[in-house]
Amino acid sequence: MDWNNNNNTQQNTAYQQPININEVKAKNFVKKHGARTVLIAVIAVIALILFSESVFIVGEAEQAMVSRFGVIKRLIVNSDNQFHSEYAEQLKDEITTSGSVKIKIGSGLHFKVPFIDKVEKYSSRLYTYISDSEVVNTLEKKQYYITTYAQWNITDPALFSLKLGSMTAAENQLDNIIHPVIVQLINRMLADNFISNKDALNTALQEGLRTINQDMCVRGIEVVDIQIHRTILPTGNIESTYARMQADRAKEAQQLRSEGDEEYNKVVAAADLEARQIEAEAVSEAGTIRGEAEAMAAEIYAQTYSVDPDFYAYWRSLQALEAAIGENATLVLDQTNPLFADLMQYIK
Repeated sequence: MDWNNNNNTQQNTAYQQPININEVKAKNFVKKHGARTVLIAVIAVIALILFSESVFIVGEAEQAMVSRFGVIKRLIVNSDNQFHSEYAEQLKDEITTSGSVKIKIGSGLHFKVPFIDKVEKYSSRLYTYISDSEVVNTLEKKQYYITTYAQWNITDPALFSLKLGSMTAAENQLDNIIHPVIVQLINRMLADNFISNKDALNTALQEGLRTINQDMCVRGIEVVDIQIHRTILPTGNIESTYARMQADRAKEAQQLRSEGDEEYNKVVAAADLEARQIEAEAVSEAGTIRGEAEAMAAEIYAQTYSVDPDFYAYWRSLQALEAAIGENATLVLDQTNPLFADLMQYIK
């Protein structure tokens, strides 16, 4: 009897609770459309995954290799990569020039087959190779310790992946090729050219660079620069090298002095020539003036003589006396002397 009363009480209480219409509608919508919403969400996720697996981005300093089931299908390289055209002769039998591998140029967004194509990216930046210090001999058998460095980059990711596969293998291969080439070049050089002739050394290094790239290009690597990084003289060569350097400086100083003397002689000769020309012109001008003056004086004398011949003869006699005797001289004349007779004539 008590149990029935309790049950009735609970039913009455349930009927008295309010009903939330929005909650009921939401539950009905979920029951009706829930499966379709879940399906759409799953499809969206799958589409997003497929899209993310279908595209890849190659950066400005990157290049990529696309392979399918282990077979290389495509290369993506930088726009300034001229490797395949520059080394076409050496690469004519390689996979990247056979036509089975497509080479695309340019970074950015690229597409691939999702879950099938595999993308491997490689940096296109320069790497630095530094060798160990080694002893080399010049043509005269003079020994030097040298360390060389090289700047290189990966230019064909497919050949690099197939023939080297890692940076460690690439460094080892460079070490095996660069050092013998540099040693052979220095062995053919004179010590003077190796130490102080930069043009001769650079010419030899450029020749070595071409030889190195003939071998490294088929491995997808190009060496862009190679230089002698450090040179240390062995003790036995220091004195002879210093003596040679002193001789070179003395020779250069003597050449500068000779050039200075030559320039001095040129300037002095030019000045002497100019002075002689000026002197000759002055002498010529003085002669002209003197001739004109003498002509003018002769004309004056002629005019004076025509006016008073006796006075002119007397005046000329006085000039002759003045020219003949000195300042303190005494002249004794006889009365029969023409000069005395003329003088006495004017005194009377």
